Amino acid sequence: MTDQALQAELEWLRLELAALRLANSALEQQMVKGAEQTDAMIRALETQSSALRAANLRQLNQTNFTQRVMDTTGALVIVLGPDGRISQINRRCAEAMGEQAAAIEGRVLDEWLFPDELQTLMDQLPELPWPVYSPLFETLRRADGYAAEHRLADSSGAFHDYWMEASLLHSPQGKEEGAVICATDISALKNQQNRLRRSESLLKEAQHIAQLGHWELDLAADRLIWSEEVCRIFELDAARAPANYQAFLALVHPDDRAAVDQAYAESLNSPCAFAIDHRLLLAGDRIKWVHERCVTHYDSDGRPLRSFGTVQDITAQRDAESEQELAASVFDNSLNGIMITDAKTRIIKVNRAFSEILGYAPPEVLGHKARLLKSGNQDAHFYRNLWRTLERDGKWQGEIWDRRRDGGVVPLWQSISVVRAMDGRLLHYIGVFYDLSEQKRNAEHIHRLAYYDVLTGLPNRQLLNERCEHALRRAQRDGQGLAVLFLDLDRFKHVNDTLGHPVGDELLRAVAQRLRDSLREIDTVARLGGDEFIVLLEDTRHQPDIERIAAKILGALTLPFNVAGHRLDIGTSIGISRFPGDGNDATTLIKHADLAMYRAKEQGRGNFQFYEAHLTARANERLYLEGELREAVARGELTLYYQPQYRVGDGRLAGAEVLLRWFHRELGMIPPDKFIPIAEDCGLIVPIGEWVLLMACRQLKSWLDCGLNLPRVAVNLSGVQIERGNILAMVSQTLAATGLPASCLELEITETYIMRQAESNVGVLEELRALGVTLAIDDFGTGHSSLGYLKRLPVAKLKIDRSFVMDIPQDSNDVAITRAILALGQSLKMTVLAEGVETAEQAAFLRELECDEVQGYFFGNCLDSAAFAKLLQVAAEAGEFS
Repeated sequence: MTDQALQAELEWLRLELAALRLANSALEQQMVKGAEQTDAMIRALETQSSALRAANLRQLNQTNFTQRVMDTTGALVIVLGPDGRISQINRRCAEAMGEQAAAIEGRVLDEWLFPDELQTLMDQLPELPWPVYSPLFETLRRADGYAAEHRLADSSGAFHDYWMEASLLHSPQGKEEGAVICATDISALKNQQNRLRRSESLLKEAQHIAQLGHWELDLAADRLIWSEEVCRIFELDAARAPANYQAFLALVHPDDRAAVDQAYAESLNSPCAFAIDHRLLLAGDRIKWVHERCVTHYDSDGRPLRSFGTVQDITAQRDAESEQELAASVFDNSLNGIMITDAKTRIIKVNRAFSEILGYAPPEVLGHKARLLKSGNQDAHFYRNLWRTLERDGKWQGEIWDRRRDGGVVPLWQSISVVRAMDGRLLHYIGVFYDLSEQKRNAEHIHRLAYYDVLTGLPNRQLLNERCEHALRRAQRDGQGLAVLFLDLDRFKHVNDTLGHPVGDELLRAVAQRLRDSLREIDTVARLGGDEFIVLLEDTRHQPDIERIAAKILGALTLPFNVAGHRLDIGTSIGISRFPGDGNDATTLIKHADLAMYRAKEQGRGNFQFYEAHLTARANERLYLEGELREAVARGELTLYYQPQYRVGDGRLAGAEVLLRWFHRELGMIPPDKFIPIAEDCGLIVPIGEWVLLMACRQLKSWLDCGLNLPRVAVNLSGVQIERGNILAMVSQTLAATGLPASCLELEITETYIMRQAESNVGVLEELRALGVTLAIDDFGTGHSSLGYLKRLPVAKLKIDRSFVMDIPQDSNDVAITRAILALGQSLKMTVLAEGVETAEQAAFLRELECDEVQGYFFGNCLDSAAFAKLLQVAAEAGEFS
């Protein structure tokens, strides 16, 4: 290296050295300054540390002071953290819960709550978005405070009553830091309250049992205070209890108010208590008796200040007194004999009825034993049973015969009762009896009425059933036969209707005697009612034996009866059922005999018929059809058809007969001759007949309004309709309701019904004709018309029955009858219509005889309303109605 280079390097080193000295000087200055700052910081930290130690010491002292304060109180003090867990408790709390504070802190107070109370708190809380450790803490948080009564468990698990008050804790900045709870043990207070309530309850219960209440009247303020029992006695709620004396007085019975007011006024001037019984007037005019007691307190100057009193319901006592008085009156005035004895059966008291029934005056029996009255009609066994029953049950009743003073015996119904003391000692016997003599006579009469027919003296249905059941048991046991004969008199109703019920009754008595004379001693004849009789034949094994007796009865009743100057021919029809083939009980046998009797009537009357099984099927069918017929109108199964009627002279349409048809939903078409008799028997013919008349009149009016001028429509009337319904009003109302002219309506009534009650029917027919309707006799020739009555009847038409038309002109008898009817009708100036014309020969014959009108299948079938309307339209177009 050159000197120049060396010189330059040295110069560079001197510069670096100078820079290092300058940097070192600056560093030393900075270090001195940092040391000063560090020293100042240390001194500041030491100052803060001393202040913090002093603050901690003060806080510790304050915490210790707070704990000492908490420990000095007798209540439980519990501090909760912000999560509701226990953060601090006082000594009393630890003692009450039986655990160290350390073991309690961090838990929730809810652990010590009564389970039901905890559940209630939980149920009252809404759903919260955070976990709930303490329902109690959440409850007081939501209310920003809490005060309530709770039960907390002690170390033994027993619960004590506490009054708990809680408040939330907040930091100076308002942040929630938890809560403090103060719980005061009120168990002793609660026990005292419970004892007080118990005492009050017992007092109220005692007053209620005694029906005794108390009241207080402040005289200065005129303010009345009632106890609960007084309100109950007066039957008022507390809100309606009288507020002053006058209001109370208004509840007293009007007849007792003056006496109550006077007694109270006198008590105000006397230190002595007063007592009075009076009545209350309650709702519904009911009466209640009360006993009032009252005492008045005075001030030092003798002025009355307050009145105190009691009210007791004595209604039951009054009633008991009344009952005692009534019992004494009943004893003396009873229609039953009464005898009271001591425990040794010595008579100590009797009443007036005793003397009247048995004839003994009281002095003649008092002190004597009851056996004085024994009649000897009952044996020793009877009396042993009587005393055994008395000892076991304390009472006996039954029939006993006693001896009267005059030596006669009298039947008594006697009840004997035992009277014992509270300790079970026997004190008395009480016998109550009444004379059965009249009852026994009445019972015999009642038995006669209950089992025998009053009119004929024959057994009635009740006795017949008993005898029949008895006979059936004997027949089953001995293997014997038995027969039931059901008799119904023929033409008896005609006797009643023409000669009157007294003659009918006498005839029934005569029939009963003939039946007795026709039967054996072992047989029973009974009257069921009306003209129906039953004969019970016992020990009948063979049918010929039954037939012989039945024929004997028929013969006996075929002979004429002479009753009240009248010679009466009646006869009977008999139905027969047998055991065991036709039934095993009385009801079945009588029912089957009844069915057989109807068969006998159908066979022409005056004969007997045995029961056959098909009769029951027929009766069941009839019963079924009756039930179905009741619903037929409502179901729309009944409908009307129209049979055209023509004038013979010009062949024009003269009218139509209304025919009723029944199309059953299951059975199909049911013939009229099958359901009309059923309707007449059960009375359905009346409403059905009204319906038919209404529909027919309404239909004809509809046709007339359309220009189809059918002259008339003919409707059949049943005799039952006339007998059971107001036929005149029904026809009149129907014409008015439909607007049909009366001249367009023709009513057909059978000859048989008209002649059955000719006199009364003349009046009915005249009233119907007065309405303007036309009347016709249907089925003429089948009855027993009297020409004398026939000419009086207000009828305009005779209808020859089809039975006479069907065999003309071949049958000479029918030809003669038809000629006679036509001649009769023409002579009486009546229109004559022939029914059932089915052949050209019949039509020609009737035309030759100048019959007025005809109807039948030869001229046209019966048609429903739609088809008949078309027929009318054709007739109108042909000019038949012009």
